[in-house]
Amino acid sequence: MIRRVDDFIRRAADSYRPDQWFLAVLRVAYAGWILLFPVDIMWIASIPNGFLRPRPGLFGWITDVPSAEVLLAISIVRVLLAVLLALGIMTVPVSVVMSACLIVVSGLSYSFSKVDHFILFELVPVFLAFAGWGTAWSFDAIRRRRRGDPLGAARGMPVLLFALTIGWAMLSAAVPKVLGGWLDPDRQATRGYLARDVATAAKTGPFADWMLTIDSDLFWKFLDYATILAEGALILFALTPILFRCWVLLLGAFHVGVYLTLGISFIDYVMVYAVFFSPVVMWLINRVSLARGKLRRGPAESRARSLAEGAE
Repeated sequence: MIRRVDDFIRRAADSYRPDQWFLAVLRVAYAGWILLFPVDIMWIASIPNGFLRPRPGLFGWITDVPSAEVLLAISIVRVLLAVLLALGIMTVPVSVVMSACLIVVSGLSYSFSKVDHFILFELVPVFLAFAGWGTAWSFDAIRRRRRGDPLGAARGMPVLLFALTIGWAMLSAAVPKVLGGWLDPDRQATRGYLARDVATAAKTGPFADWMLTIDSDLFWKFLDYATILAEGALILFALTPILFRCWVLLLGAFHVGVYLTLGISFIDYVMVYAVFFSPVVMWLINRVSLARGKLRRGPAESRARSLAEGAE
């Protein structure tokens, strides 16, 4: 029984195994994303201590608002880490420190009562470093090649663990909704949140006002159930990569809907979900390359056949 479970998990991990070149592109893209779209934290220095409400746990020890010098130092470290990551220098330790740095940035920002939903984006470097996103297009790979060491290969188990982590995170978002009454047939939670944001002139999506014109209890209750299902069921498919990818596409549509109504952008999650589609993308690239190769060989083979027939 244990052997069967072990074989099943190994097959799942192997199905998640990404291409090392795809990982390299993702590593450079992730570092570029950090450099081009950095999260601003300098505003924190201007907030009075009275507004400081750190979350229980890792950041509960904060008693004073960090100074501008400390925040600037964190921002500079983040830039340096992104550059090292893009170049693939000491990829594994740099990736781990990068995740820690991004978590610190978010933890400081969240110490003033505003919480976002991007912890998964910040965990990407940890998982993909061990998946092997430094095995190609990196100074680490060049150094190993010069020493004659094996370059290493991409690994699927860290990606499987990342899938489980994402599933658990989504489940942790669904459970409070269930406990909060989202399954109550007489309650329209999605409609309530949207109406509140519109009424208080909070940030909303481009379709927010139009959505509120839909007067259908069945429609709004369907959105409540669909939200819980989309978030809560993902973890059930973590060990079946094909179904997991399909559900991630469904979640992508869900994220788009959240942006169009509530104005919450999940564009960063492109970096979170991309690694799971590496086998699909590389299969398509190989198919296209093979088709182009056949098209190129076709005319050449025809000319060679004609010359051979002429010679005869």
